[in-house]
Amino acid sequence: MTEQVSLQKSPSTQQLEADSLFNSRVIAITSGKGGVGKTNVVGGIAMSLAKLGQRVVILDADFRLANVDVLLGLFPQYTLEHVLRGDRVIEEIILEGPYGIRLIPASSGIQELSNLETATELRLIQGLQRVAQGTDWLLIDTAAGIHGSVLKMLVASQEIVLVCTPEPASLLDAYAMIKAIHRVDCGKPIWLLINNAQTQEEAEESIDALQGVTEHYLGKEINNLGLIPSDNHILQAVRQQQGVVQLFPESPATKAFHAISVSLMEKVHLRRDGFNTFWKELRQG
Repeated sequence: MTEQVSLQKSPSTQQLEADSLFNSRVIAITSGKGGVGKTNVVGGIAMSLAKLGQRVVILDADFRLANVDVLLGLFPQYTLEHVLRGDRVIEEIILEGPYGIRLIPASSGIQELSNLETATELRLIQGLQRVAQGTDWLLIDTAAGIHGSVLKMLVASQEIVLVCTPEPASLLDAYAMIKAIHRVDCGKPIWLLINNAQTQEEAEESIDALQGVTEHYLGKEINNLGLIPSDNHILQAVRQQQGVVQLFPESPATKAFHAISVSLMEKVHLRRDGFNTFWKELRQG
């Protein structure tokens, strides 16, 4: 009689596999003002991470100017608002973009996340738990500026990428955003990313200036994530409703997004149950 070999996995193996389903990084990408290319940054980082083999979900939380779908050339029929109303489950609204990126489209319902009824909250939590399975990164594209709903998103996130340009007005708005975050959560890690830099020297001067002011007046260290150079390929890609990483893989901007994504993978640690932790902290904010 042939001996049967059990294919049942040990409890420890099962637990490790279950743990891996919910290990993720939750990063909010924001800016002190509009017009700095924040959504282009979200798309560029998402595509670069996906090309590196990472599984990425984007939550478009810019409920005033939701346009991640436009950037990715996607056309949502349903949004998060339909999930909150109970008309659709979250799997029915998710769109798949380039390199397997998944997008949760924005809606005005985002504004009500901290005031949901119990049944609605449970529906959203269960949906996010299902989305979390097999996801490495949740990138949150917030609205620009300092608003209560934006700050809640930022504080609930694991870390923050703050996008600004080298112009003085943008740097001032970025500092105002850092101050607002610092008042609520002084320990929240913030990464500064300079977009549309004409030269490396210009970007470094901007980073040094903002880091110096922040350390002097707030006693807070801001991490340098790098720069995205001024690159006409970005505008060309936007006009064609595609990401620059997808359309121009050898462009200076694409190479910069790749370097930034590698840096994030090296420096931002996996967080156990990141999606659920994000939601709990958002509700408590």
